Amino acid sequence: MTVGAIPDETPSNLKEQLLLQDAKAGNGRTIQGGIEDPLADAPRLVANYGGNLEDWYKMTSDQAFVIDGASVQVHWFRNITTLQDVEFKFKRQYPKTAPKNQ
Repeated sequence: MTVGAIPDETPSNLKEQLLLQDAKAGNGRTIQGGIEDPLADAPRLVANYGGNLEDWYKMTSDQAFVIDGASVQVHWFRNITTLQDVEFKFKRQYPKTAPKNQ
């Protein structure tokens, strides 16, 4: 398990830069977090950034771009009490391929 702070991921192209800029402007929605759906990362986030376990939520960007065949979004953690956003990273989802007939 990771114990320290995880640095923000660096964008590698213009589309990733735009996604990250939009996410850092606060444009996103909650994926998971709070009392009913606590994050497994919450204890680490509290240890590194403060707050309470239920204050931390996982967020995703509202926008996504297709880059090199993958749908790319930004994910990060937000403390909903202080509105501190940390640990921005790019989430890439590649389309599933159908199994080949044999």
